[in-house]
Amino acid sequence: MIITHNLRAMNSQRQLSIVSGTVSKTSEKLSSGYKINRAADDAAGLSISEKMRKQIRGLTKATENAEDGISMVQTADGALNEVHDMLQRMNELCVQAANGTNSISDRLNIQDEVSQLITEIDRVAETTKFNEINLLDGSIAKPGRNAYTTAINNRKLEAIKDKYDKDKKNFLLTGLNGAYAGKQLSLDELAELDGTKLLYTINYDFSTTPTGNQVSPTDGLNQALKTKADALIPVLQNSIVPQAVQSLLAAYPDTFGYLNGSSIGIGLTMYEDPNSSVLASAGLSFGGSDTLGFNLSVNMATLSDPMTKASRDDLEVTIVHEMMHTLMYEALTNGMTGNVNGEFKKDTFPQWFIEGMAQTAAGGCYHGNDWVAGLGISSSSTEADITNAINRAPLTQSGSGGASDYGTGYLASMYLGYMAAGGNSVKEADMKRGLDTVMNDIKKGESLDDVVQKYTGKPLKSFQKEFATMGASFVKDLMNEVQDGTGGVATGSYNVNTLNNANPDNILSDNNVTGAALQLFQLSGTDQWIFNKYPADQMPIYNGGTATNGKGYSDGPLEIAANKRATGFGSALHVGADADMTNKVHVYIDAMDAESLGVDKVDVRTVDFASISIERVALAIAQVSAQRSELGAYQNRLEHTVNNLGNIVENTTAAESQIRDTDMAKEMVKYSNANILQQAGQSMLAQTNQSNQGVLSLIAS
Repeated sequence: MIITHNLRAMNSQRQLSIVSGTVSKTSEKLSSGYKINRAADDAAGLSISEKMRKQIRGLTKATENAEDGISMVQTADGALNEVHDMLQRMNELCVQAANGTNSISDRLNIQDEVSQLITEIDRVAETTKFNEINLLDGSIAKPGRNAYTTAINNRKLEAIKDKYDKDKKNFLLTGLNGAYAGKQLSLDELAELDGTKLLYTINYDFSTTPTGNQVSPTDGLNQALKTKADALIPVLQNSIVPQAVQSLLAAYPDTFGYLNGSSIGIGLTMYEDPNSSVLASAGLSFGGSDTLGFNLSVNMATLSDPMTKASRDDLEVTIVHEMMHTLMYEALTNGMTGNVNGEFKKDTFPQWFIEGMAQTAAGGCYHGNDWVAGLGISSSSTEADITNAINRAPLTQSGSGGASDYGTGYLASMYLGYMAAGGNSVKEADMKRGLDTVMNDIKKGESLDDVVQKYTGKPLKSFQKEFATMGASFVKDLMNEVQDGTGGVATGSYNVNTLNNANPDNILSDNNVTGAALQLFQLSGTDQWIFNKYPADQMPIYNGGTATNGKGYSDGPLEIAANKRATGFGSALHVGADADMTNKVHVYIDAMDAESLGVDKVDVRTVDFASISIERVALAIAQVSAQRSELGAYQNRLEHTVNNLGNIVENTTAAESQIRDTDMAKEMVKYSNANILQQAGQSMLAQTNQSNQGVLSLIAS
């Protein structure tokens, strides 16, 4: 008998330990209800289960998000129901006022109620909120979409059919929303499309009626300077200025091309100021609601006598720059001057954009006045060098003059053109196309902030702050492309190749311009200022929207496409468990105030006004109906989303349960079996521990 190792006891103890572990685990599963309580229970199953739990909990929250979205949409729809009721009442009042049996006092009383309804519509639009989010003020309208809609503002479409039918080629009716976005519409098609937003433009080669201020261009000069000026004036009139204008029209055809064939005059001032480095400057003056005055001033003190080739190049570059200002005054008047409620505030565009865009034409790297080199930037500069240089002369909203506006402004304007052209190339053709796109977008009614955000993804103020960093790589590429050229897209000297091959001697051609090409900004030889009275049927450019142009205006029957732009990005409802953008449901609600609906000026004080207002209100009702229909579609979609999410949660929970939950019956059987074995093991261990006690009897005997 061996007693040193009690092998039977050791075996019993090992078996008991295994069974006790099984009892412990089974007990844990039965008490928790889970068959996976730690990773060791089922490593793969735990991983799958946790992913499913993430999805289940995420989708449960997404369901709540969708239900919140439904509540938001219902809130907006409820408010618009009241707006609908007010518009219907307004329609009743307009129809009532249009009846000839009403006295003046009757219509005034009706107007009082109409005015109260307009005020209440504005109040509803301003105060309707969900969780402190404004719903009807346009802040969650679709970005890039006009918050205002176009309305028939004076009379029926048929009222302009005669004029339209005689001159269809000059009428452009461009849809801005829905299925008609970007499409050219005929007047007949438009008559069937209630509530369609559009851009109404008329394309005319127009002739202004010029009036000079009867002050000689050389007034105030001594005889020697007059002689010098008299020799230069014909060169400016017949060569330099018209060549500059034609080069700008060629460089930016979409923005300025509508002026081809038009006749506009500009005055000339020749002066001497040896203390000034300004070579030439362009001026704009307002001579009335339909009159613009233009002037070009040339500083004789900055020109060599006789004029050398280098001196003429300096003059030509400057004239291109200044005539770019003049064309922008004509095409982008409000942005250049700031028409706010009929009052003009100079330079609403940031100064860097005004000077920078002019530099894109003339060249920010022209060797005679190299503003980019003045920043300390060259083709050998690193991106870090460029960022530091721009930070020393940053873009500002108000403008600080010098390198900030002319140097950094040039680079920032070129960057906008680069991005507008796709952000792939700094070649001259691509830069021209992009810069033309930027200005043409503004001409169509977009603000500079709209354009900057569209092409850079940054609001204007953020772009100004961050350009030094975000534009460094582009500036390096631009400098490598331009090399010893001027970097100007309108002078035929953009880079070293065009400078050497296309235009080796002069910035502009020395040839005289003849014929009709002289008429656009034709330089006067007799007056310092030319005031241009625009034709009566072509309303002055500065009476319309935000930086709009001379060919887009209301001719009475239609209101030009709205000037109020949507600044929000809609309300994005997240209805999924992960970050995929397909899990976003975007809810867009246009501005629903009286001005946006076109009823802010509803007037029923005369029969004619009341008749016109019936049409206005009808369009507003159609617009609200379209928005409510859209809201109904959102709600129906979200209700389906909620149902689908519930189904996914239910089925995913069932699948996760199979992996994670305990099969109670199975575990009870296992527990009972292990419990019996544990009790038997304990008994056997006790007996084996006693089995060797018999050896003691041998010792005793």
